[in-house]
Amino acid sequence: MIGQSMSRSHWDKIAPCYDSEIFDVLANDSNDTVLSYISRFASKKSVAGDFGCGTGKFLPTLSKQFRLVHATDISGECLKIARQRCSKLQNIEYQRVNIADDSARLAKVDFALSVNVAIMACRRTLAGILKKISESLRPGGYFVLVVPSLESMLFAEFRLIQWNLKSGMTHDQAISASVEEAEGSLDLRLQEGLVDIDGVATKHYLKEELIVLLKELQFDIDAIEKVKYDWSTEFADPPGWMKEPYPWDWLIVSKKQKA
Repeated sequence: MIGQSMSRSHWDKIAPCYDSEIFDVLANDSNDTVLSYISRFASKKSVAGDFGCGTGKFLPTLSKQFRLVHATDISGECLKIARQRCSKLQNIEYQRVNIADDSARLAKVDFALSVNVAIMACRRTLAGILKKISESLRPGGYFVLVVPSLESMLFAEFRLIQWNLKSGMTHDQAISASVEEAEGSLDLRLQEGLVDIDGVATKHYLKEELIVLLKELQFDIDAIEKVKYDWSTEFADPPGWMKEPYPWDWLIVSKKQKA
């Protein structure tokens, strides 16, 4: 996964090359897991929110299945591209806002989607994002959250070492080569789930960690799934024997408790 900062200027700069720079969950989701959960909670009577919508990859799907969609993002440039992409869709309202800001005012929604948005290194920022989404979601509403998996990242490291060993390296060589390949990604506060991805500290989550965080925000856990990807999303030209289990993000579905 590609980690990013929360800077508005950073995202505005990224926007023109968003499709090539930012990992596309929708395109790489092998089993359409995210789409299946959107469909599960879809209703033409309900309002959906895409929190951190980027350039709007999920907006056409949400627009088709909900009465109204609120698309929020920190970047005006990303929202401009999202508007262009969805120019024929009349039931989407756009808002440029930092959803981690305590003063942010968000519309009330019945269904919330957030895909690889809560990935910053700052614990306070992460907490702010989840808190604001919780406040926006009406009681009884469902929240589909997708985030990078710490378990998957460690498993990919294991697979890389295994690959090196099968290529004829000694154990020490395999370990050394995997560290060089990862460019030091394991050197950054792993106990906090922070991984260096392309020079950016990126938050990865344990499954149990997600359960604890959402329960603290008064959510009931409904389901936890793996959003599975091909090994080519982790390695260039992975060997043919490298099949299941595949790398994954965590998708956690939770229901906001009623007062």
